Amino acid sequence: MKWLRPSALALFSLIAALALAACSGTAATGTGAQGGGAQKSGEPINIGVSAPLTGQFAEDGGYMKNGINLAVKDINDKGGINGRPIQLFWEDDQGPNPTAASNAVTKLITQNNVVAVIGPHFSPAMLPTEPIFQKYSVPALTGATGPPITAQNNPWIFRIRLNDEVGARLLVKYAVETLGLKKIGLDYVNTAFGQGGIEVVKDELSKRGITPVDIETHQDDTKDFTPQILNFQQKGVDGIIVWTDDQPGGLLAKQMATLGAKFKLVGSTTFSQPPFLKLAGDAANGAISISDFIPDNPDQHVQDWMKKFSAVYNTQPELYASAYYDAANILAEAIKKASKVDGPSIQKALQGIQNFQGVMTQYSWSSNGDMVHSGLITEVKNGKPVVVQVVKEK
Repeated sequence: MKWLRPSALALFSLIAALALAACSGTAATGTGAQGGGAQKSGEPINIGVSAPLTGQFAEDGGYMKNGINLAVKDINDKGGINGRPIQLFWEDDQGPNPTAASNAVTKLITQNNVVAVIGPHFSPAMLPTEPIFQKYSVPALTGATGPPITAQNNPWIFRIRLNDEVGARLLVKYAVETLGLKKIGLDYVNTAFGQGGIEVVKDELSKRGITPVDIETHQDDTKDFTPQILNFQQKGVDGIIVWTDDQPGGLLAKQMATLGAKFKLVGSTTFSQPPFLKLAGDAANGAISISDFIPDNPDQHVQDWMKKFSAVYNTQPELYASAYYDAANILAEAIKKASKVDGPSIQKALQGIQNFQGVMTQYSWSSNGDMVHSGLITEVKNGKPVVVQVVKEK
C-alpha cells in the first residue's frame, strides 16, 4: 500500500469513520431506513412475526396468524398508522425450537428491517431471543408465560398474557381452597415453560404446608403416559397439577380415562385449548385450567370479538388468535403515540400503555414487562371450557 499524504490520510480517515458510524447506527437500532431515515406518509411500517408455522405446533401458529392478520387489516383499512400501512413479515420459529427462533428473529431484524416483533410465543423459543432484541434495540410482544421471560428484566420484552408466576399461584389456591385437594401429584413438560411453572406450583404448595406425593416429568413428544398415571394411582393422589403443552396434555387426559383414573386433573392454560379438547375428547370433561381466554366468557368484549372473528373466518377464535389480535393492536397504539417509528421510540411508548382495552382483558405495563394482571379459572363441561372464577393478581 502506498503512503498517503497527511491531508489525504485525514480525508480517508474521516470517510471511514463516517461509514463505520452509519453501519453501527443501523446495527444498533435494527430498523434500517425505517428507524433512521425520513418517514414519508404512505411508506410501510415493517412489523415482524415469529410464529410456529410448520411442525407439531403449526395449529397454534395458524391461530396467531388469523388474529394478527385481522388486526392489521382493520388498521390498514382505516388508513394505517398516521397514514402509513403496516407490512407484516413472517418467519417460522417451529414452536419451542431455540435455534429456529433465534434465526427467525435475527432475519426479521437484520434483513426485513422490522421496527418491532410479535412473538416468539413459546418460552423455550423466547428466552434465547431476548439478548437479540436487546442487542438491536427492537421491542418484542410475546405470549410466552414462563416466569423466566420477564424475570430477566429485559426492557425490550413485553408480555401480553398472564405470567405463570402469578397464574400458577392462583391455580394452586383454587385447587387447595376450593377443590379441597390434599394428596397432590405433579407432572410437567421438561422445557423452560414446564420447569418454570411447576417450580411456582411447588413453592406455593410448600407455603401451604403441602408436599407433593409424586412428581413426574415428560417431553413434548411423549406418547405414553401409562407409567406416570400408574404411579399417581399407586400413591393415591386426589388430584394432579400439570404444566404442559396441548398435545401431551390431551394424551395424558385420554389415557387417564382409559386407565380409569379418578383423580382430578388441574393445570396450565393447555387444559382449556382447542387442540387439547379435540385430542382428549370426552376425557377433557372436568379438567381445570388457569387461562386468559375462552369463547364462552360472557364478558361483552369477548362476545363482540367472537362475532367479529366468526364473520371473517367462519369459526370461533381461541386463545392464540385473541392474544395476538390484542398484541397487534397494542403495538399499533404504541407506534401511533411514538415520537418516531423506530425501536427505541416504540419501546418508550409501550412502557406508557395503561388500561388498554383488548378483547381478552385490560393491558397495563408494569416495570418487569408484564402487561396482564388477571386470569380465568375454567372447567371443561360437556366438551367446552366455562369460566368458574375470575382471579386477579394482588
